[in-house]
Amino acid sequence: MGNWADLPPELLDLILSNLFAGDRHSFSLVCRPWNRVAASSPHRYSPCLIDYHPGTRTWRFHHPHGGFFFHETFPELPKDAEIRCSRHGWLLISRPDTTLFFFDPSNRRSVELPFTTPPSLHSISFFHPPTSEDCTVLGIHNIRCDQLVEIHVLRRGKNGWSGVEQKTASSFSLSRGAPILHRGLVYFLDLKGNIARFDMSERRLDVSYKCFRWRRVRKGYIREHYLFKVKGLDELFGAFAFGDERKVRVYRLLEDSMKWDLVKDFGNKVLYLSSFSSFGYTACTEATANTIRLPKFYGGNAIFYSLRDGKFHSDDGRYSCEDALCLTRLDFATWVIPIIPTNDLITTKWI
Repeated sequence: MGNWADLPPELLDLILSNLFAGDRHSFSLVCRPWNRVAASSPHRYSPCLIDYHPGTRTWRFHHPHGGFFFHETFPELPKDAEIRCSRHGWLLISRPDTTLFFFDPSNRRSVELPFTTPPSLHSISFFHPPTSEDCTVLGIHNIRCDQLVEIHVLRRGKNGWSGVEQKTASSFSLSRGAPILHRGLVYFLDLKGNIARFDMSERRLDVSYKCFRWRRVRKGYIREHYLFKVKGLDELFGAFAFGDERKVRVYRLLEDSMKWDLVKDFGNKVLYLSSFSSFGYTACTEATANTIRLPKFYGGNAIFYSLRDGKFHSDDGRYSCEDALCLTRLDFATWVIPIIPTNDLITTKWI
């Protein structure tokens, strides 16, 4: 090869699909032909699945469409770090002493949260990037036997957490699905797919029961719960894995009736679902359209669920099955969208 600039665009795009964050940015700086490929490539800032291995203190990144893994160490992070939520390219992480901080794995930036975190929070999420003045952190503590939900809110620029206790009309057992902000309200799910809406301004909680059209949802029948929005659509969706087979079904929320409406086809969209971050994007290729990326693996190969045939498939094409009984789940993994590398300095305190 006489000149690296003469590599065919198809090969350059393949190389780019196997890079992450800063390396993808460096790729675009090599020369003008490489920059043109990077600017037009659908892989430039596509999501990665990330999970932490405390034994080795390494973070494993998996690129779903490139089908490869790579490991990264972040010595600045505590050994027992735990991801609580992922949005806007940032991770919200807790330490063993329950203190919280934001971390940007693309640029190795961190932002500390002030004030003592309320105890025993079952769910912690955030809305808007930590660099935004609108950034808000929300924690939920669910006391099932008392039909009581505690919600704690920390807004940037405020002097501490504000908490409120809300009594529910019936049993409400919080699911692991991350809460989501939609039309100014915070939505989250219980184990039966019932929907709670919290107004942070009015400090009011409303719960809608019997959201599925079936008469009764058996306890434990829904094994996985995900709330998400799709870029470009002003609707709220839910995805659920049912029974031991963990068959996946996707629903649109009918906000007038607060009922789930089955969606059988997502067209050119691809869904990325995990307990700490779920969202939908336009697919990079026709082959990835109408599919769901989940933190599931078979023999080291990543798995996706196809809405076309209702089956789980491996990326290498060697595995296909109607159930998830043989799959390995990474329950504490999350999707992260790389942030464009920057040299901008930000405050390390969230004030």
